[in-house]
Amino acid sequence: MDAAMRLREVLGRLAKDRRYLQGNVVERLCRESGLSRGQVVAGLKVLRESGEIACTEWFRGEPMSRLYLSLTRRMPEAEQRWRAVLQSEGLGEDDVEALAPLGLAMGALGETDLQRLVEGLVRLREAMDSEAGAGRYGVSARYLLGSSKLLDALPSRALRAFGVDPDRFAGPPSYVVVAGPPDPERVILVENPQALEAAVAAVGTDRIAWVATFGYGLSASGEEYGRQLASMMEGAAGKLITLIRGGNPPAVQALLKHPVLRFWGDLDREGLRIYWRLRACLPQLQLSGLYSPMVALCEAQGAHHPYANVVAKENQGLWDCDDPVVGQLLAVCGERAVDQEALGADTTRDYASTDFHWADLDYQP
Repeated sequence: MDAAMRLREVLGRLAKDRRYLQGNVVERLCRESGLSRGQVVAGLKVLRESGEIACTEWFRGEPMSRLYLSLTRRMPEAEQRWRAVLQSEGLGEDDVEALAPLGLAMGALGETDLQRLVEGLVRLREAMDSEAGAGRYGVSARYLLGSSKLLDALPSRALRAFGVDPDRFAGPPSYVVVAGPPDPERVILVENPQALEAAVAAVGTDRIAWVATFGYGLSASGEEYGRQLASMMEGAAGKLITLIRGGNPPAVQALLKHPVLRFWGDLDREGLRIYWRLRACLPQLQLSGLYSPMVALCEAQGAHHPYANVVAKENQGLWDCDDPVVGQLLAVCGERAVDQEALGADTTRDYASTDFHWADLDYQP
């Protein structure tokens, strides 16, 4: 982005509804834009010559009095094409302005697809009452270019202004996989389905109920499973669909109310973040004792890994937590991590019925 374009963006944000800026404008623009003083002066020269800014007094390219604004936003080509199609399809001025914000997402679509998309949106608006309550993936595919994801990809505010309210359609089903007895002694929320499989297979864990997300597809990464579990609890705990992997456990809604509810995930930044998100909607949730052997592994030679792309953890950022237990665990896995699948069947059996306490460990942070 060149200096003039960056300044145009920053000035538009600073000015808002005002027609001018005053004070030490150049210093302020340097701070807000991240540009050097020379770049700001050069950018102001371009905007001055285009008539987008004006000042009654300049000194060496810097405004010495009020800087008056008449900024012109340059419309991207994709947005221009989208507006042209909206108008060619016979939409009224209000409808064109309502749908105009969708233009930025239309860069990859050709004119024929744009026309068909407009036609689909018009048909969907007319069918809102009859389609209300239908699954929005299906609605999207039936009306919008055969794509189940397109409705969710478009700005919902613009769609509502046009008369299409995505909230009137049902979201995707939320599945969780559960295993265990009808009257479990404790319930453990598991970050990854693979770890649930190992836990179910471990001898001596039959008094425990296990809960994990099924995922929305085979492409889900390890991190996404845990995030789905947290998102499900936050937004749709009452609508979860229980899939039984083993035993005869209660429905997941009953399992989530169990007084001994524990969490077991990877010993890494993201796993602990998922736990903390779940705690917000499941206040009785505590950490499982299965974290104890994982802490030991995090201290052992060759049993842990860095936050690198080869282990799909390059995007896990540092974060802080006021909770002392979580804070100490974040310190343990600050630079190296251990996945929950690293525990064998015997270790899973020995620690699944315990709770996590620092006092029980030889290692102290």
